[in-house]
Amino acid sequence: MQLSARSEKLIRYGMILTFIVFLIKIIGGYMTGSLALISDGWHLAGDLVTLALSWWGLKQSVKPATRKQSFGMYRAEIVTAFMANLLLVGVGVYIVIEAVQAFFHPVAVQGGWVFGLTAVGLVIYTALTWLLGQEKDNMNAKSAWLHFLGDALASVAILIGAAVIYFTGWYWVDAILGGLVGVVIMAGAAKMAWEGAHILLEFAPQHIEPEEVERELLAIEDVTAVTDLHLWSLTPTQHFMSVHLAVAVERISEGELVIRKAQQMMLERFGVHHVTVQLETGSCRTCFHTVVEMNGHCVACPEMRDELIVMQ
Repeated sequence: MQLSARSEKLIRYGMILTFIVFLIKIIGGYMTGSLALISDGWHLAGDLVTLALSWWGLKQSVKPATRKQSFGMYRAEIVTAFMANLLLVGVGVYIVIEAVQAFFHPVAVQGGWVFGLTAVGLVIYTALTWLLGQEKDNMNAKSAWLHFLGDALASVAILIGAAVIYFTGWYWVDAILGGLVGVVIMAGAAKMAWEGAHILLEFAPQHIEPEEVERELLAIEDVTAVTDLHLWSLTPTQHFMSVHLAVAVERISEGELVIRKAQQMMLERFGVHHVTVQLETGSCRTCFHTVVEMNGHCVACPEMRDELIVMQ
């Protein structure tokens, strides 16, 4: 909760500062004729939308679970981050298209003004990138961090380009730098969008190999087979597993020990806290159930329930 509150606060401040820099770059870009500055300005407009989505997602993700929403609203963080990065991919495509056109039809650029306006943005982006870099376990904060890192790198490129234009008059440099900024934005956003899709489609966590999990489970004493293994993530830091384990045990206590060993192994080896294990020992002699047996009968049989009551 504290992490999300801190991330939410940083993103809110980031939105305010981004809006200020957006106005500076758009107005300055059209005044100086710099495509790189204008492209970066419209990129900031996209950032404002993505930051707003990220902020909303963080506000939703801290809501407590309910009976109908047993996992809470944690996935809101993933959904909004995914949407934000798809939007950013589109922004990158737009910038690249504009850069190609500007390369073949360059216009005069006032390098001195471009340098000064970009320097202001670079200071702000560097500060925000450093602050959000400490919140990388949160996907929305990580998405915002990527945006500001891209903005900072774009500002450095534009500063270099402004200096080159000022001293050489090579206006086509502005178009090349604008295009490079667009490519960097697309690549980073596409990677982040894929990470979000990986979770939303409930793939196995990227750091876990299902085959390795199966081998580790089979190594547990009394486990003879592993079936119906499922691994997925709710968020980048919350992972789940459910599995059926065939076991060679006769008493409930022995089956419970197998479950505890499986849970401990998954936590220590793979960082999975939420583990659900169903044990299977074969068909019961007197019913159709496939659960832990005791003295030849499963715990679901009426006579076994009576025996358990007597034992207690």
